[in-house]
Amino acid sequence: MNSQLQFLIELQKFDLRIFQIQDSQRKSPDLLKAAETPLQDMLSRLQVLKNTGESLVKQQRSAERELATQEDSLHKVRSRLSELKTNKEYQAHLFEIEQARKKKDSIEEGVLETMERVQENQKAVQELEAEVQEAQKAFDVEKARLESQFAELANELAVLNEQQQKVAEAVDKPLLARYSRLKTMRKGFAVAEVNEGSCGGCRLQLPPQLVAEVRRGNELLDCSYCHRILYMAHHLEVETLD
Repeated sequence: MNSQLQFLIELQKFDLRIFQIQDSQRKSPDLLKAAETPLQDMLSRLQVLKNTGESLVKQQRSAERELATQEDSLHKVRSRLSELKTNKEYQAHLFEIEQARKKKDSIEEGVLETMERVQENQKAVQELEAEVQEAQKAFDVEKARLESQFAELANELAVLNEQQQKVAEAVDKPLLARYSRLKTMRKGFAVAEVNEGSCGGCRLQLPPQLVAEVRRGNELLDCSYCHRILYMAHHLEVETLD
């Protein structure tokens, strides 16, 4: 068979794996982001809870101040009872005291409700913080695994590039340029196997005469449709470059 075809078949093996690794490398940031998403979601929820907690504490303190003011006001109203002289004044003052007491009770009830909400929020924060710690651990493990995988791919890529270059040097420059153009156009598949009379690249049926010529392997022939360089399975049985 044509020795150049032999080199191209070998070259494509390296190039396809190189393309695969490069594609994985392009996706690596997305993989890391996907792994971190559950943790980030929990952190966002935790921040919302903490913000809510701060708001509730402020609300509680404000209500407590209002309650203290109302208690002081009620005390002053009650202290004036001894100063009243007529029954009418006394009854009116009792009504004022009752209204002040109801307002105090209402404020006090609001304080208690807010305190309860503060406690519930604090409990929710504690529970979510525990979940965040677990999510952080899980992410750290996954991140380490992915980074190890990325490092392995980078090392493999370096070796493949060296091997690919070695084979490429054995290919005639015009043919290598032709191969490179096809590789770019066909997403790495510049060379295609003929299978049952069809091109393995575009899957179209080839003329019988072309198939016969490819089988002999004496010259480099293109697919009539996609222009990939053609070969047959028995060509792979020939020993390739060491």
